[in-house]
Amino acid sequence: MTNRSRDRNEPPMPGPDPLSDLEESADLAEVPPRSMTEAWDAAEWSLERTFDGLTDVLSSISGNLEFSSLTDEILSIALSTVGASRGVLFLGETPSTLSPARAVNIESDSLADLDRISQTLLAQVLSGPPILTADAQTDVRLRDIPSVRLHQIRAVLCVPLVKRGRPSGLIYLDHNAPLPALPRHTRRFMSAFASVAAVALDNARLHGELLLENARLIRRTTARETFGRIVTTDPGMIELLERAAMVAQVDFSALILGESGTGKELLAHAIHEASNRALQPFVAYNCAAVPSELMESLFFGQVRGAFTGAVRDTPGLFRQADGGVLFLDEIGELNGELQAKLLRALQDGVVRPLGSDREYTANVRILAATSRDLTDLVRSGRFREDLYYRLNVLELRVPPLRERPGDIAPLVGHFLTRGSLQRPDRAAPLRFSKEALDRLEALSWRGNVRELESFVYRACVFCPGPVVDVDDLSALQGSLEAGTSADRPSQPPLPPTVPTASLADVERSAIVDALRKAGGNKSKAARFLGLHRNSLLRRMERLDIHWQD
Repeated sequence: MTNRSRDRNEPPMPGPDPLSDLEESADLAEVPPRSMTEAWDAAEWSLERTFDGLTDVLSSISGNLEFSSLTDEILSIALSTVGASRGVLFLGETPSTLSPARAVNIESDSLADLDRISQTLLAQVLSGPPILTADAQTDVRLRDIPSVRLHQIRAVLCVPLVKRGRPSGLIYLDHNAPLPALPRHTRRFMSAFASVAAVALDNARLHGELLLENARLIRRTTARETFGRIVTTDPGMIELLERAAMVAQVDFSALILGESGTGKELLAHAIHEASNRALQPFVAYNCAAVPSELMESLFFGQVRGAFTGAVRDTPGLFRQADGGVLFLDEIGELNGELQAKLLRALQDGVVRPLGSDREYTANVRILAATSRDLTDLVRSGRFREDLYYRLNVLELRVPPLRERPGDIAPLVGHFLTRGSLQRPDRAAPLRFSKEALDRLEALSWRGNVRELESFVYRACVFCPGPVVDVDDLSALQGSLEAGTSADRPSQPPLPPTVPTASLADVERSAIVDALRKAGGNKSKAARFLGLHRNSLLRRMERLDIHWQD
């Protein structure tokens, strides 16, 4: 007799019951369009309807490659299936790395804030079997957990997301009232659903990474074209653009130096477009264009009621630029207090809105620019040395237009093309004669490329054309001053002073002289001095200079 023989008096083992197995499979796979609690009292689902529902759910999840939409869909299906009122989809392989990806009826941004959910329970489920109970207050496994008692949590379902045999997160659902006795196969169905959801989430994540990497590769291959949009034939500028292309491939802070109007922001924008952050925001701001008392709110945001006039929450520049680039022009105009807070934000990667006790992470690359000598400001104690070295990891210096006269002709041609779009009525395109271009090349262009741009646009409007000759230049001159780069200083000369004059006396004398030349017009005086009007007003206040327009 073989080991398969059995006692003659033992009743025979029942054979497989196809109908019973089919009913069990239907019970496991059942995903009705209504909530599970509603389905419990309904008649049994037909086999065709059961598999139709299962196919719809699996197709919907597995075919969704948009990560944010997929997390919404997974949590929505889980909630409607079990009949729970609250839920969180967590992602992470270990308890310490768990973070909420989506929540319904639970307000929170971090796992630490989810005090209504037992982290002990999450850790147990992540490394063990699912927990499913219709009433946690009477369940010996959960009733003694402080958060369960504190928040009077009743029904709980917590099931791990398992991908290739390893946990990748979990689904947590609860309800504030006991649920009826759960169907026999609810645990098995939710475990199977969670496994499919884990694979779908991983596919969506990989799909998103591929799309991002593809976009980055496209940006890298077009980096040369990006910098090629900056018009130049000057060898020094071409070398600068090559260095800028290398700066674009890393994530360090960079300091762009150069006189006003040389195109520092244009260069910063090109660096951003050629970088890995190109698909993220580029936020630019001129630090000289805002009063110092508003700078902290502008940079780091504010909460409603933080000060008089704060009628709503605002995110601030750092959070607006999160993931991308924050370009700070005229960085030397920041006051000492804000310099310290900017340094902390760069070191810690966190910002705190004005009037708030909450901190936010901000992954921001800083590109700063200035037309001033920051080393001189550091020596005089007006700019923090530690902030200077934090910003000046990489340095790019844009030469003034007077040092690259060979760029005058191509820049004039570029601006003529843009300006001609505003004059479609012209019979022929406007151009400058060689003699006129030679004359323009002899000027020092205190306002650099920006001044040249305005001059060419003025020609597009006022010159009857089709050729702008030397004789036409005087009519278009405006604020343009004649003289060669050899006999014209790049900055307005300081008034004569005795050798023993202090720096404050020299500065006061220069400001008073500029105001006198400008007839008391502070905006015009600021242009004479190469300053922003707000910067001139701050200096006048510091030097106790009172002058009425």
